[in-house]
Amino acid sequence: MIKKLIFLLIIVQLISCTGKEDIDPDTIQIEEGGVFILNEGNFSAANSSLSYYFPATSEINNNLFYQVNDVPLGDVAQSMTINKNIVYLIINNSGNVYGINRETLEFEGKISGLISPREMVFINDQKAYISDLYSTAITIVNPENFEITGNIEIGKSSECMVKSGNRILVANWSAYNQTGINNTIMVIDTETDALIDSIVVGIEPNSVVIDRDELLWVMCSGGFMNDELPTLWKINPGTLEVEKALTFTNILQSPDNLCINGTLDTLYFLNKGVFCMSVYDQELPDDTIISEDDNNYYAVGIDPVTNEIYVSDVLDYNQNGMVFRYSPTGNLISSFEAGIIPGCFEFN
Repeated sequence: MIKKLIFLLIIVQLISCTGKEDIDPDTIQIEEGGVFILNEGNFSAANSSLSYYFPATSEINNNLFYQVNDVPLGDVAQSMTINKNIVYLIINNSGNVYGINRETLEFEGKISGLISPREMVFINDQKAYISDLYSTAITIVNPENFEITGNIEIGKSSECMVKSGNRILVANWSAYNQTGINNTIMVIDTETDALIDSIVVGIEPNSVVIDRDELLWVMCSGGFMNDELPTLWKINPGTLEVEKALTFTNILQSPDNLCINGTLDTLYFLNKGVFCMSVYDQELPDDTIISEDDNNYYAVGIDPVTNEIYVSDVLDYNQNGMVFRYSPTGNLISSFEAGIIPGCFEFN
């Protein structure tokens, strides 16, 4: 009976990794103008996946990493970034970063030995930083040869990052493995690879962007246990001075997924539905541009060329999720099925 159970578990695992698609990898050619969708998958199930949507034809191809490279992507696909002709996929629970060709999706290399990687930001072609949930250090890597070259001890866990001049601004989202409160933006000098300062913001900063005036915006949820009211911060990354702090009125809300449009003058974020506001607004918006209704919205992305809005619906977190594509004014254009827990959009 035990052998039969093990056999069944193996079959279920293989099905979750391979999916239903049957694509000839030799025919895959990724055209510019589309969007990569990274599907997280379920924790410890190793069923994360990569999709690609081409809006000109409304064509969606799912499970592409497996189809091309004949191996599953791994456990919890956290984020992705593109540099030149390489797409870097950060796989959190597997502790890996995969590099694949931007056009063919063929395997180029792997950075392994990471603890719990979250996001990757490029300093230049030979140097990038990787944040980590369970480590108190930022990992320095050479993205060209996929080697770890050093680390920067920051004393806290790290999450989202953004570059401003010769500084990297790092959010301390989680309180894991630290004694202090998770309410800081840490400042790293990219020339010395050293922590030089920090900025106190709200509890649990979850997303950051830089606007057209080179000002930093930080979204803070207020904490997993609703420790305080959520807040949105506007900070001068040069002087590290807070220029504005906007406070949400409902402590039970958890706004996140802060992002910005292609002209860097309009902010978008999730707070059940999708909200947007000008970087020059003095108050938080009252109404959604896209109502959540009966959906379970999880991630949002803004096409930097068309300003179209992509929102994922994770449904019950176990079946393949949906992605909705909206016009800049919030009118539905199309929808399509992606993978399990579509959590990240990267525009090609």
